Amino acid sequence: MRGARPSIAGCAALAMAVLGETAGCARPTNPWVYAEPPAVKLTAAARPVQSGRTVVAVARFANPDVPQLDWPTVGAEMSSALRRSLYNETDFEVRIAPEIERAVSDPAFLDRDSGGGGPVEVDFVVIGKVTDFHHTAGLPKGASRWGIFVRRHEAVVAIEWKVVDVRARRIVATDHTYGTAKASREKSIQEQYAGLDMSAYLFWNTPLGRAAHAAIDDTIEHIKALLPGEIGGRPTIVEILGPRKVALQGGWQWGLADGDQYYLVARDRGDARPRTLYDAETGKPLQVTLSDVHKGNAVGWVLGKPPEGVDLRGASLSGEAGPPPEDLQRRGAVAGLGGDGS
Repeated sequence: MRGARPSIAGCAALAMAVLGETAGCARPTNPWVYAEPPAVKLTAAARPVQSGRTVVAVARFANPDVPQLDWPTVGAEMSSALRRSLYNETDFEVRIAPEIERAVSDPAFLDRDSGGGGPVEVDFVVIGKVTDFHHTAGLPKGASRWGIFVRRHEAVVAIEWKVVDVRARRIVATDHTYGTAKASREKSIQEQYAGLDMSAYLFWNTPLGRAAHAAIDDTIEHIKALLPGEIGGRPTIVEILGPRKVALQGGWQWGLADGDQYYLVARDRGDARPRTLYDAETGKPLQVTLSDVHKGNAVGWVLGKPPEGVDLRGASLSGEAGPPPEDLQRRGAVAGLGGDGS
């Protein structure tokens, strides 16, 4: 009966066989469970929306130009998976905004005037194209990379993507990310994916599914490194450069653009509420016009004269003006800070 017992060598052989199946994959697989699509979490819907978070949307990706599979929804499914991953794996607020997504996907969007700093529903939109969705076994030999002794047979999925700042109408990031997974060459790609498409849960167990998952993971890491988690608090004056010229902390990453105009708000000592600053002579709210806007800083030009004794350092920007102070309402003259906040 000793021969019926599993030997140590037999167990080791089984373990090596399992490891051999997963070697070379960008995403390891467990042969005893089904692989999940990117970022499947049952508790994510309970996460509350936090004000100030960067708002991101993902437009529908274009399909590959030369597909190996006749799947018309590859681009749409990849953008949907990326959107789901952004929601579950980052601090961004992710929205579905079809009108903005379609507008930003039009190349002419970048050529139009930004129109100033009006409110926008979305801060950044990710646009792009699935350029590769292949098994290398079906491509020219030179398209495959080398393994230890021979060329590898892999699934490769790649996404060429851009991040567009909606308010500034400019591209702020662009990259071409990819993922790979081990694939078989014994059957054609059509045979291996018969009865499946990207909408199927079981797709993510396939070589292309694992490669797509890896490509999305890499894309998420790039986007997290490039975009701020929050657009805000408020952009703030940090230095006085001249009688009207100021330096601000906050740039296009915060949604600012050259030519934008904002009101200035500050806080009284002992009062946490922001109060609009009013011109000491005209009684109108102080404003600042932006120029030289960079990633995290900008220059502003103050329109008006600050109230006497008020240091603009620490004042922040607001899209709305609060009511004038009571003394202005009574006498028509501004003596200092006031209002109920913007």
